[in-house]
Amino acid sequence: MPRIMGSKVKINALGAILGAFIGGSIAEISGFFLSLPIITVLKVIFDRSKIVKHWGMLLGDEKPEENPMNSKNMARKKRKDIKGRPFWSEIKI
Repeated sequence: MPRIMGSKVKINALGAILGAFIGGSIAEISGFFLSLPIITVLKVIFDRSKIVKHWGMLLGDEKPEENPMNSKNMARKKRKDIKGRPFWSEIKI
């Protein structure tokens, strides 16, 4: 049995349709048929990587456990200048 199966990966329907049209426009009939396996492989890679995990959620059909915008990777870090204060505190309007 193959490791990557459509029922286990759960690709988003909109992503599959758009991928099929884009693959078909790039490589005609062969791109149309090969687009779904390529999207599936990309989703598996995105799901297993911490940096691009949000792209895997975007391609996927499952609902994430937590809000991806509140995760540690997406959190905005405050930049500080040399003195330890935020850089925007010295901006004068």
